[in-house]
Amino acid sequence: MKKIVVLLIVLIPLFMFSKVIIQKDVDLNGDMINEKVILEGDYISSIYIDNLKLSIIGKESTTIELGFGAYEPTMEFYDFDGDKKLDVFVKGYSGGSGNFLYYYLYSYENGELLSSEDKILELKTSFMDNFKALVKYEDAFTYLDLSDRKDEYVKMKAYNKYGQFIGEFKELFVDGIGELEPFDFGNDGVYELRGVIGISGLYHADRIGYAHFVYSVKEKRIRWLEISKVIYVK
Repeated sequence: MKKIVVLLIVLIPLFMFSKVIIQKDVDLNGDMINEKVILEGDYISSIYIDNLKLSIIGKESTTIELGFGAYEPTMEFYDFDGDKKLDVFVKGYSGGSGNFLYYYLYSYENGELLSSEDKILELKTSFMDNFKALVKYEDAFTYLDLSDRKDEYVKMKAYNKYGQFIGEFKELFVDGIGELEPFDFGNDGVYELRGVIGISGLYHADRIGYAHFVYSVKEKRIRWLEISKVIYVK
């Protein structure tokens, strides 16, 4: 019994401990004095970090519990809201088969600008007759040709041989955001977020295409959207 207790005492500190992941000195309010910006969390394993939190130490200090853990967390600094001051952009990956992205965007002076709980892009999708899929965003829409999957879809009884959709679930699988990166879409010094969302058919591995988008944090809207079709998977 003593050996078990000793083993637990040794293993717990080894696999779960709070640690500074990234620390940067950055001027966040334009006063020419750097704030200390710290991203820290609890190492659950050597590659997964839980309970991420963001701390800023300066004239006014703050600590924000981000509410998620992630693989490969990063922290970057760009002006997203157009006030000519750098904001803090944190992101990390969920892992697993979906491997979607967690993200958090913070302004030192204006507070939270964006988080994973905010819906950046909401797509409506449905299977259509004649081996097509509809992808719609607000008033814009497009169709994806699924005829290259005809034999499989008929075999799985999603379509009949006449091309009529007879499946139980009409909606496609739309992933969470798979990637976000800062991108100066207007080349004006104010950064947007360029992202990707996967779209699948009858099951998650049945990848049909992707939604590529540019989101303006300043304007709180999609600036650009393109739906692409997967034409070959090996």
